[in-house]
Amino acid sequence: MSGLLSALNKGSDITSGLKKVTNDMKTKNRPVEERSSVVPATAAKEPSGSAAAKKVVSRGPPKLALEGTKWCIENQDGNKSIVIENTETRQTVYIYRCNNSVIQIKGKVNSIAVDDCLKTAVVFENALSSIEVVNCKSLEVQVTGKVPTVAIDKTSGIQVYFPDANVETEIVSSKSDSMNILFPGPDKELVELPVPEQYKTHIKNFKLHTETVAHV
Repeated sequence: MSGLLSALNKGSDITSGLKKVTNDMKTKNRPVEERSSVVPATAAKEPSGSAAAKKVVSRGPPKLALEGTKWCIENQDGNKSIVIENTETRQTVYIYRCNNSVIQIKGKVNSIAVDDCLKTAVVFENALSSIEVVNCKSLEVQVTGKVPTVAIDKTSGIQVYFPDANVETEIVSSKSDSMNILFPGPDKELVELPVPEQYKTHIKNFKLHTETVAHV
């Protein structure tokens, strides 16, 4: 303790006892292997959710086959001459991931499903139950006979053609836009009517009353 107090009493002379740092003692003048190690900066990792990290899903091989009672039309690209013939009422048709193609279905089938297709046209005569369209863009559907139900879900841009204005078909749509129904008018000119996309709802007598919004 007495030695510490004695050193403090020296005042500015306290540094006189320190050893001088010579040039050979400075880090920059020492050999590389004797210098203080520096932690290298780690390479920035690409976020797992980035676009580059995502795998590109490639289209599978084109398929056109009857598997049991189901017609499978898949991964057709630019094929505008697909024709399904010799159909039966117990058969179904599944159209998946077709692009810029035209599919014609002759005869009468049980049902038709169109899934994840782009710029594709489907022409069919008769379906006993329904035609269902989901996750499609820029689709055209033409009915030359009859179908009880047309179901449209998560689809953007679809035109459905009917042979006349008196077809008893129910159209059910959800989460879709740019839907149009076309049929010949009294003068045989094609009439095009949009399916409503916007609605307004009122609370009245403890119930919800919903009606479509008409844009004039």
